[in-house]
Amino acid sequence: MCGAIELKRYWKIILAIVITTVVINIIGINKGFCTWYADNVYPILNVIVGSLTSWCPFAIGEIIMYIGALMIIVLLASFVLFVFLFRKNFYRRYMATYSKTCLMVIVLFLFSYTINWFIPFRASVLKVSDNTRTIYSLDEVLEVRNMLVNNLNQTALLAPRDEEGHLVYDYTEKDIADLMRSRSDDYKRLRWFYPNMKPALCSDFLHWMRIGGYNYIYTMEPTFNIYCDELYMPILKSHELSHNKGYYLENEAEFLSSVILAESDNTIFKYSAYIEMYSYINEAYTSDLYDSLVEAGCEPGRPAKEAMKEILADSPMLSPLVYADIAYAREQANKRYEENVDKEKEASFQGVSGEIADKGWEMQGEVLGENTYSGITLMLLQYYVEE
Repeated sequence: MCGAIELKRYWKIILAIVITTVVINIIGINKGFCTWYADNVYPILNVIVGSLTSWCPFAIGEIIMYIGALMIIVLLASFVLFVFLFRKNFYRRYMATYSKTCLMVIVLFLFSYTINWFIPFRASVLKVSDNTRTIYSLDEVLEVRNMLVNNLNQTALLAPRDEEGHLVYDYTEKDIADLMRSRSDDYKRLRWFYPNMKPALCSDFLHWMRIGGYNYIYTMEPTFNIYCDELYMPILKSHELSHNKGYYLENEAEFLSSVILAESDNTIFKYSAYIEMYSYINEAYTSDLYDSLVEAGCEPGRPAKEAMKEILADSPMLSPLVYADIAYAREQANKRYEENVDKEKEASFQGVSGEIADKGWEMQGEVLGENTYSGITLMLLQYYVEE
Protein backbone atom coordinates (compact mmCIF):
# COMPACT_ATOMS: atom_id res chain seq x y z
CA MET A 1 0.00 0.00 0.00
CA CYS A 2 2.81 2.36 0.96
CA GLY A 3 4.63 1.54 -2.30
CA ALA A 4 1.54 2.37 -4.35
CA ILE A 5 1.23 5.76 -2.62
CA GLU A 6 4.91 6.54 -3.25
CA LEU A 7 4.55 5.54 -6.91
CA LYS A 8 1.51 7.77 -7.31
CA ARG A 9 3.37 10.68 -5.70
CA TYR A 10 6.35 10.07 -8.02
CA TRP A 11 4.22 10.32 -11.15
CA LYS A 12 2.49 13.45 -9.84
CA ILE A 13 5.88 15.09 -9.36
CA ILE A 14 7.04 14.02 -12.83
CA LEU A 15 3.83 15.30 -14.40
CA ALA A 16 4.04 18.62 -12.54
CA ILE A 17 7.62 19.23 -13.67
CA VAL A 18 6.88 18.23 -17.28
CA ILE A 19 3.79 20.45 -17.48
CA THR A 20 5.69 23.39 -15.97
CA THR A 21 8.56 22.89 -18.41
CA VAL A 22 6.22 22.69 -21.40
CA VAL A 23 4.24 25.78 -20.32
CA ILE A 24 7.41 27.85 -19.81
CA ASN A 25 8.71 26.78 -23.22
CA ILE A 26 5.41 27.74 -24.85
CA ILE A 27 5.48 31.14 -23.17
CA GLY A 28 9.11 31.39 -24.25
CA ILE A 29 8.00 31.67 -27.86
CA ASN A 30 7.31 35.32 -27.00
CA LYS A 31 10.63 37.18 -27.33
CA GLY A 32 9.39 40.04 -25.16
CA PHE A 33 8.79 37.65 -22.27
CA CYS A 34 12.22 36.08 -22.76
CA THR A 35 13.91 39.49 -22.64
CA TRP A 36 12.01 40.50 -19.49
CA TYR A 37 12.87 37.13 -17.92
CA ALA A 38 16.56 37.42 -18.83
CA ASP A 39 16.78 40.91 -17.31
CA ASN A 40 14.74 40.34 -14.15
CA VAL A 41 14.27 36.66 -13.24
CA TYR A 42 17.40 34.96 -14.55
CA PRO A 43 19.80 37.17 -12.50
CA ILE A 44 18.07 36.00 -9.30
CA LEU A 45 18.46 32.34 -10.29
CA ASN A 46 22.06 33.07 -11.22
CA VAL A 47 22.80 34.43 -7.75
CA ILE A 48 21.03 31.56 -5.95
CA VAL A 49 22.51 28.67 -7.94
CA GLY A 50 25.91 30.29 -8.45
CA SER A 51 26.27 30.96 -4.71
CA LEU A 52 25.56 27.31 -3.93
CA THR A 53 28.22 25.96 -6.32
CA SER A 54 30.90 28.67 -6.41
CA TRP A 55 32.66 27.47 -3.23
CA CYS A 56 33.87 24.24 -4.85
CA PRO A 57 37.36 24.45 -6.45
CA PHE A 58 36.30 22.20 -9.31
CA ALA A 59 33.18 22.30 -11.47
CA ILE A 60 30.41 20.31 -9.82
CA GLY A 61 28.56 20.48 -13.13
CA GLU A 62 31.39 18.67 -14.86
CA ILE A 63 31.23 15.82 -12.33
CA ILE A 64 27.46 15.67 -12.80
CA MET A 65 28.05 15.45 -16.56
CA TYR A 66 30.29 12.42 -16.09
CA ILE A 67 27.79 10.80 -13.73
CA GLY A 68 25.00 11.46 -16.23
CA ALA A 69 26.99 9.84 -19.03
CA LEU A 70 27.66 6.83 -16.80
CA MET A 71 23.96 6.58 -15.90
CA ILE A 72 23.02 6.47 -19.58
CA ILE A 73 25.58 3.73 -20.27
CA VAL A 74 24.30 1.70 -17.30
CA LEU A 75 20.69 2.22 -18.43
CA LEU A 76 21.42 0.97 -21.95
CA ALA A 77 23.31 -2.03 -20.59
CA SER A 78 20.43 -2.74 -18.21
CA PHE A 79 17.94 -2.80 -21.07
CA VAL A 80 20.13 -5.33 -22.89
CA LEU A 81 20.37 -7.54 -19.79
CA PHE A 82 16.64 -7.23 -19.23
CA VAL A 83 16.10 -9.46 -22.28
CA PHE A 84 17.78 -12.27 -20.41
CA LEU A 85 16.79 -11.47 -16.82
CA PHE A 86 13.23 -10.17 -17.14
CA ARG A 87 11.86 -13.24 -15.36
CA LYS A 88 13.88 -12.44 -12.23
CA ASN A 89 11.87 -10.48 -9.66
CA PHE A 90 14.95 -8.72 -8.27
CA TYR A 91 15.93 -7.50 -11.75
CA ARG A 92 12.45 -6.22 -12.55
CA ARG A 93 12.50 -4.28 -9.28
CA TYR A 94 15.95 -2.94 -10.09
CA MET A 95 14.87 -1.87 -13.60
CA ALA A 96 11.75 -0.16 -12.27
CA THR A 97 13.71 1.78 -9.64
CA TYR A 98 16.65 2.68 -11.87
CA SER A 99 14.42 3.68 -14.81
CA LYS A 100 12.38 5.97 -12.57
CA THR A 101 15.59 7.53 -11.24
CA CYS A 102 16.87 8.17 -14.76
CA LEU A 103 13.52 9.62 -15.83
CA MET A 104 13.51 12.01 -12.87
CA VAL A 105 17.06 13.13 -13.68
CA ILE A 106 16.15 13.74 -17.34
CA VAL A 107 13.01 15.70 -16.42
CA LEU A 108 14.90 17.86 -13.92
CA PHE A 109 17.69 18.39 -16.46
CA LEU A 110 15.24 19.66 -19.10
CA PHE A 111 13.54 21.90 -16.55
CA SER A 112 16.83 23.45 -15.43
CA TYR A 113 17.90 24.04 -19.03
CA THR A 114 14.58 25.71 -19.74
CA ILE A 115 14.80 28.25 -16.91
CA ASN A 116 18.58 28.71 -16.96
CA TRP A 117 19.31 28.72 -20.70
CA PHE A 118 16.48 28.34 -23.20
CA ILE A 119 14.49 31.39 -22.07
CA PRO A 120 17.41 33.88 -21.75
CA PHE A 121 18.90 32.44 -24.97
CA ARG A 122 15.75 33.54 -26.83
CA ALA A 123 15.88 37.11 -25.48
CA SER A 124 16.35 40.07 -27.81
CA VAL A 125 19.90 40.51 -29.08
CA LEU A 126 21.99 43.02 -27.16
CA LYS A 127 21.65 46.57 -28.53
CA VAL A 128 25.12 48.12 -28.53
CA SER A 129 24.26 51.67 -29.64
CA ASP A 130 21.58 53.80 -31.27
CA ASN A 131 23.32 53.08 -34.58
CA THR A 132 21.35 50.23 -36.12
CA ARG A 133 22.92 50.36 -39.57
CA THR A 134 23.94 46.97 -40.95
CA ILE A 135 25.97 47.99 -44.03
CA TYR A 136 29.31 49.81 -43.79
CA SER A 137 31.73 51.02 -46.42
CA LEU A 138 35.28 49.73 -46.77
CA ASP A 139 36.56 53.12 -45.60
CA GLU A 140 34.50 52.90 -42.42
CA VAL A 141 35.74 49.39 -41.67
CA LEU A 142 39.31 50.54 -42.40
CA GLU A 143 38.89 53.45 -39.99
CA VAL A 144 37.98 51.08 -37.14
CA ARG A 145 40.79 48.70 -38.13
CA ASN A 146 43.35 51.50 -38.05
CA MET A 147 42.07 52.68 -34.68
CA LEU A 148 42.54 49.20 -33.25
CA VAL A 149 46.03 48.87 -34.76
CA ASN A 150 47.14 52.17 -33.23
CA ASN A 151 45.65 51.23 -29.86
CA LEU A 152 47.33 47.84 -29.96
CA ASN A 153 50.74 49.27 -30.77
CA GLN A 154 50.44 51.88 -28.02
CA THR A 155 49.17 49.37 -25.45
CA ALA A 156 52.05 47.02 -26.22
CA LEU A 157 54.48 49.78 -25.25
CA LEU A 158 52.63 50.52 -22.00
CA ALA A 159 52.04 46.91 -20.89
CA PRO A 160 53.93 45.75 -17.76
CA ARG A 161 56.93 43.53 -18.50
CA ASP A 162 59.58 41.58 -16.64
CA GLU A 163 63.33 41.95 -17.00
CA GLU A 164 63.32 39.75 -20.12
CA GLY A 165 60.67 41.90 -21.78
CA HIS A 166 57.83 39.42 -21.42
CA LEU A 167 54.35 40.51 -20.35
CA VAL A 168 53.43 40.46 -16.67
CA TYR A 169 49.78 39.51 -16.16
CA ASP A 170 48.96 41.79 -13.25
CA TYR A 171 45.32 40.95 -12.56
CA THR A 172 43.03 38.54 -10.74
CA GLU A 173 39.73 36.99 -11.78
CA LYS A 174 38.07 39.20 -9.19
CA ASP A 175 39.36 42.22 -11.13
CA ILE A 176 37.50 40.95 -14.21
CA ALA A 177 34.31 40.33 -12.24
CA ASP A 178 34.46 43.74 -10.54
CA LEU A 179 35.05 45.43 -13.88
CA MET A 180 32.08 43.70 -15.50
CA ARG A 181 29.83 44.46 -12.54
CA SER A 182 30.81 48.13 -12.78
CA ARG A 183 29.21 48.23 -16.24
CA SER A 184 25.82 46.94 -15.08
CA ASP A 185 24.26 50.38 -15.60
CA ASP A 186 24.94 49.88 -19.31
CA TYR A 187 24.33 46.12 -19.43
CA LYS A 188 21.73 45.21 -16.83
CA ARG A 189 22.41 41.50 -16.44
CA LEU A 190 26.00 42.10 -15.34
CA ARG A 191 24.92 43.14 -11.83
CA TRP A 192 25.22 41.27 -8.53
CA PHE A 193 27.08 38.06 -7.75
CA TYR A 194 29.86 36.54 -9.87
CA PRO A 195 30.87 32.89 -9.36
CA ASN A 196 34.48 31.74 -9.34
CA MET A 197 35.88 30.67 -12.71
CA LYS A 198 36.99 27.04 -12.55
CA PRO A 199 39.62 25.17 -14.57
CA ALA A 200 38.01 22.49 -16.72
CA LEU A 201 39.03 18.97 -15.76
CA CYS A 202 38.48 18.04 -19.41
CA SER A 203 40.76 20.78 -20.73
CA ASP A 204 42.56 18.35 -23.02
CA PHE A 205 39.28 17.47 -24.76
CA LEU A 206 38.35 21.16 -24.96
CA HIS A 207 41.76 21.83 -26.50
CA TRP A 208 41.24 19.16 -29.16
CA MET A 209 37.76 20.56 -29.87
CA ARG A 210 39.06 24.17 -30.08
CA ILE A 211 36.89 25.27 -27.15
CA GLY A 212 38.22 27.90 -24.76
CA GLY A 213 35.61 27.58 -22.04
CA TYR A 214 32.23 26.19 -21.10
CA ASN A 215 29.34 27.08 -18.77
CA TYR A 216 27.51 24.32 -16.91
CA ILE A 217 23.96 25.57 -17.18
CA TYR A 218 22.43 23.48 -14.41
CA THR A 219 25.02 24.55 -11.80
CA MET A 220 25.81 28.05 -13.14
CA GLU A 221 29.55 27.33 -13.24
CA PRO A 222 31.83 28.97 -15.82
CA THR A 223 34.97 26.99 -16.66
CA PHE A 224 38.05 27.66 -18.78
CA ASN A 225 40.48 25.56 -20.79
CA ILE A 226 43.80 25.67 -18.92
CA TYR A 227 45.74 25.33 -22.19
CA CYS A 228 44.62 28.69 -23.60
CA ASP A 229 47.39 31.27 -23.72
CA GLU A 230 47.70 33.93 -21.02
CA LEU A 231 47.19 36.86 -23.38
CA TYR A 232 43.83 35.40 -24.42
CA MET A 233 42.71 34.47 -20.88
CA PRO A 234 41.18 37.87 -19.93
CA ILE A 235 38.94 37.80 -23.00
CA LEU A 236 38.09 34.13 -22.48
CA LYS A 237 37.14 34.54 -18.83
CA SER A 238 35.15 37.70 -19.45
CA HIS A 239 33.39 35.96 -22.36
CA GLU A 240 32.38 32.98 -20.22
CA LEU A 241 31.24 35.24 -17.40
CA SER A 242 29.07 37.14 -19.90
CA HIS A 243 27.39 33.85 -20.78
CA ASN A 244 27.02 33.05 -17.10
CA LYS A 245 25.24 36.37 -16.54
CA GLY A 246 22.67 35.60 -19.23
CA TYR A 247 24.20 36.93 -22.45
CA TYR A 248 24.20 33.53 -24.14
CA LEU A 249 24.60 34.55 -27.79
CA GLU A 250 28.22 34.35 -28.91
CA ASN A 251 28.32 37.78 -30.52
CA GLU A 252 26.94 39.32 -27.31
CA ALA A 253 29.58 37.67 -25.13
CA GLU A 254 32.36 38.56 -27.60
CA PHE A 255 31.25 42.18 -27.73
CA LEU A 256 30.83 42.62 -23.98
CA SER A 257 34.14 40.98 -23.10
CA SER A 258 36.02 42.97 -25.75
CA VAL A 259 34.55 46.42 -25.16
CA ILE A 260 34.44 46.25 -21.36
CA LEU A 261 38.07 45.12 -21.13
CA ALA A 262 39.18 47.65 -23.76
CA GLU A 263 37.60 50.49 -21.77
CA SER A 264 39.21 49.48 -18.48
CA ASP A 265 42.27 50.96 -16.80
CA ASN A 266 44.17 47.67 -16.86
CA THR A 267 46.71 47.55 -19.68
CA ILE A 268 46.67 43.74 -19.97
CA PHE A 269 42.87 43.80 -20.25
CA LYS A 270 43.12 46.40 -23.00
CA TYR A 271 45.80 44.43 -24.83
CA SER A 272 43.77 41.20 -24.77
CA ALA A 273 40.63 43.02 -25.92
CA TYR A 274 42.26 44.94 -28.77
CA ILE A 275 43.82 41.75 -30.13
CA GLU A 276 40.42 40.07 -30.13
CA MET A 277 38.63 42.96 -31.83
CA TYR A 278 41.41 43.46 -34.36
CA SER A 279 41.21 39.80 -35.46
CA TYR A 280 37.56 40.22 -36.46
CA ILE A 281 37.73 43.69 -37.97
CA ASN A 282 40.93 43.04 -39.92
CA GLU A 283 39.50 39.78 -41.28
CA ALA A 284 36.32 41.57 -42.36
CA TYR A 285 38.26 44.40 -44.01
CA THR A 286 40.77 42.24 -45.90
CA SER A 287 38.05 39.84 -47.04
CA ASP A 288 35.81 42.65 -48.32
CA LEU A 289 38.76 44.45 -49.91
CA TYR A 290 39.81 41.31 -51.76
CA ASP A 291 36.26 40.74 -53.05
CA SER A 292 35.95 44.35 -54.18
CA LEU A 293 39.24 44.17 -56.09
CA VAL A 294 38.16 40.99 -57.86
CA GLU A 295 34.80 42.53 -58.73
CA ALA A 296 36.62 45.57 -60.11
CA GLY A 297 38.53 43.33 -62.53
CA CYS A 298 41.65 42.43 -60.59
CA GLU A 299 42.75 38.86 -61.24
CA PRO A 300 42.01 36.57 -58.26
CA GLY A 301 44.82 35.06 -56.24
CA ARG A 302 48.28 36.57 -56.11
CA PRO A 303 47.52 39.71 -58.23
CA ALA A 304 44.59 40.66 -55.97
CA LYS A 305 46.66 40.02 -52.84
CA GLU A 306 49.51 42.15 -54.17
CA ALA A 307 47.05 44.95 -54.86
CA MET A 308 45.79 44.64 -51.30
CA LYS A 309 49.34 45.07 -49.97
CA GLU A 310 49.75 48.27 -51.96
CA ILE A 311 46.50 49.67 -50.57
CA LEU A 312 47.36 48.69 -46.98
CA ALA A 313 50.86 50.16 -47.33
CA ASP A 314 49.40 53.56 -46.40
CA SER A 315 47.67 52.17 -43.29
CA PRO A 316 49.22 51.50 -39.85
CA MET A 317 50.36 47.94 -39.25
CA LEU A 318 50.86 45.93 -36.10
CA SER A 319 54.28 46.46 -34.56
CA PRO A 320 56.82 43.62 -34.26
CA LEU A 321 56.34 43.84 -30.48
CA VAL A 322 52.67 42.88 -30.78
CA TYR A 323 53.49 39.90 -32.98
CA ALA A 324 56.24 38.87 -30.56
CA ASP A 325 53.90 39.02 -27.55
CA ILE A 326 51.25 36.94 -29.30
CA ALA A 327 53.81 34.38 -30.47
CA TYR A 328 55.41 34.06 -27.04
CA ALA A 329 52.03 33.64 -25.29
CA ARG A 330 51.09 30.85 -27.70
CA GLU A 331 54.51 29.25 -27.37
CA GLN A 332 54.13 29.13 -23.58
CA ALA A 333 50.62 27.71 -23.87
CA ASN A 334 51.84 24.98 -26.23
CA LYS A 335 54.69 24.20 -23.85
CA ARG A 336 52.23 23.89 -20.95
CA TYR A 337 50.09 21.55 -23.03
CA GLU A 338 53.02 19.33 -24.04
CA GLU A 339 54.21 19.09 -20.43
CA ASN A 340 50.83 18.06 -19.03
CA VAL A 341 48.83 16.22 -21.69
CA ASP A 342 48.45 12.45 -21.55
CA LYS A 343 50.00 11.30 -24.83
CA GLU A 344 48.14 7.98 -24.86
CA LYS A 345 44.83 9.72 -24.37
CA GLU A 346 45.81 12.26 -27.02
CA ALA A 347 46.51 9.48 -29.53
CA SER A 348 43.18 7.81 -28.74
CA PHE A 349 40.81 10.77 -28.60
CA GLN A 350 42.28 13.79 -30.38
CA GLY A 351 41.08 12.77 -33.84
CA VAL A 352 37.53 11.83 -32.88
CA SER A 353 37.24 14.90 -30.64
CA GLY A 354 38.18 17.12 -33.57
CA GLU A 355 35.58 15.46 -35.81
CA ILE A 356 32.87 15.88 -33.19
CA ALA A 357 33.90 19.51 -32.77
CA ASP A 358 33.65 20.18 -36.50
CA LYS A 359 30.06 18.95 -36.50
CA GLY A 360 29.32 20.88 -33.33
CA TRP A 361 30.71 24.16 -34.67
CA GLU A 362 28.74 23.62 -37.88
CA MET A 363 25.51 23.05 -35.96
CA GLN A 364 26.17 26.08 -33.77
CA GLY A 365 26.60 28.24 -36.86
CA GLU A 366 23.29 27.03 -38.25
CA VAL A 367 21.47 27.68 -34.97
CA LEU A 368 23.00 31.08 -34.19
CA GLY A 369 23.19 32.46 -37.73
CA GLU A 370 24.35 36.08 -37.54
CA ASN A 371 24.69 35.79 -33.76
CA THR A 372 27.74 33.53 -33.85
CA TYR A 373 31.25 34.74 -32.91
CA SER A 374 31.84 36.70 -36.11
CA GLY A 375 28.66 38.65 -35.41
CA ILE A 376 30.78 40.84 -33.18
CA THR A 377 32.06 42.57 -36.32
CA LEU A 378 28.76 44.31 -36.98
CA MET A 379 28.37 45.17 -33.29
CA LEU A 380 31.83 46.78 -33.21
CA LEU A 381 31.07 48.82 -36.32
CA GLN A 382 27.77 49.95 -34.82
CA TYR A 383 29.59 50.85 -31.60
CA TYR A 384 32.61 52.65 -33.03
CA VAL A 385 31.43 54.23 -36.29
CA GLU A 386 29.76 57.57 -35.72
CA GLU A 387 26.57 58.31 -37.60
